Amino acid sequence: MKGILNFLARAKLIELSDNERLEAAEAEQAAASAPSPAAGPADLYHAPEEVPGVSAPPPGAAATGAPAEQLAGGLEGIALSDIYAAAGVPASPYPAEKLLRLLDGLRAMDAGTRHAAVLAMDAADDNWQITDCVRDAQFKISALDAYQRQLTGQLQNSEQQAAEATGQIRLALDNSTVAIRKQIAELEQLLEREVARAAQEATRVEAGLRAARESATRETRRMDAEIERLREIPNNFKAPDAAAQ
Repeated sequence: MKGILNFLARAKLIELSDNERLEAAEAEQAAASAPSPAAGPADLYHAPEEVPGVSAPPPGAAATGAPAEQLAGGLEGIALSDIYAAAGVPASPYPAEKLLRLLDGLRAMDAGTRHAAVLAMDAADDNWQITDCVRDAQFKISALDAYQRQLTGQLQNSEQQAAEATGQIRLALDNSTVAIRKQIAELEQLLEREVARAAQEATRVEAGLRAARESATRETRRMDAEIERLREIPNNFKAPDAAAQ
């Protein structure tokens, strides 16, 4: 398969990583001296649900092993490799992603031809088996399914917390509104009392001033009357010398 990957890379159907290019070069150098591998059985391929002896990771593996600090930072951008590592997906001799890249390079073929080509490459190379890819894909599918369930649970918890927080905010607003309106009513009553008291005080002051003015007027008149009454004496009995002066 390494030679096929190298061929597809030269045809610009796929792009090899640095390690894959190095492995492909080493494989081509060793191909001339290495004996041809014996052909393996053509029925090594099984559907994922039919691979014997393979069990999926426990459903809670990803949920309990996923880094909490990553989930707390957001729901996006978690590397798939981190999800697989948290779920305990074992390393595979030939990861499923490599087979997917090979299949992408063979998309021009019909499904039957592409299937037969992969089986032929499997039979021609004893360094890997289709079952390795199937097993790896099964583990990763189980890990991603568990991670999706974890995201769903986290979102549900967030929704519940948001609903509770919103309810508390609204309750606090209602309580504050009642308290403020009560204070406003009390302040309005206090204002009315203060306005009435001020009006009474002003009326009392004005009444006092009016009484003082009336009293002063009466006293002035009394003084004027007494002065006029007293003037009769000097006017009638003033000495001649004093009158000349």
